[in-house]
Amino acid sequence: MKKLLLVLASLALAAGSRAENINLGGGKSMHFILPDSWVATDTAAPSPEVSMVGKDLRYVPKSGSNDAVLLTVLLVPDDRFNDREALRMLVADATQRFVADSVEGKAFIKELRSANAIGYSATFTDVNLVDKPPVKDDYKTMTACFIYMGEKVMVFATIFSDDPSGPAFAEGLRLLKSLALATPKGTV
Repeated sequence: MKKLLLVLASLALAAGSRAENINLGGGKSMHFILPDSWVATDTAAPSPEVSMVGKDLRYVPKSGSNDAVLLTVLLVPDDRFNDREALRMLVADATQRFVADSVEGKAFIKELRSANAIGYSATFTDVNLVDKPPVKDDYKTMTACFIYMGEKVMVFATIFSDDPSGPAFAEGLRLLKSLALATPKGTV
């Protein structure tokens, strides 16, 4: 695990980012790279001994742009989502509720490529906000991401943005792709 932390820390320093750690309890922890231009919306960082499983963590750009990343880490009862098709079906079912109010009219599910996990995402544009001026915390698009880390750890993440082709969206996506799970046995 020390090796993973050293690698994450060196990558973070080189990229103007910092390594973040989420304690999952039972010796498991989630690591990711947070851009220096982003901040957690919670006022105090959780202490390392407190498990963060099931708690929403929200990150936003310091610039004040209308973007955010919401992470929820959950322990699931088994490893069924290690099967790509089972995970894809979960995404298809879970995102159906966004279809009716979207410009897309259906869920276009994309693989979320990561060296550390398997995942899928679907982006939806709110039909009621197209061609409207931005409103703080009322996002024109949302990208629902479902990432299975292995070891019965699932991450549900949402990238909110007014511009899914903009730099803040790309940084949010990089944050998700940097997710890594560490266990007492080593890095997964």
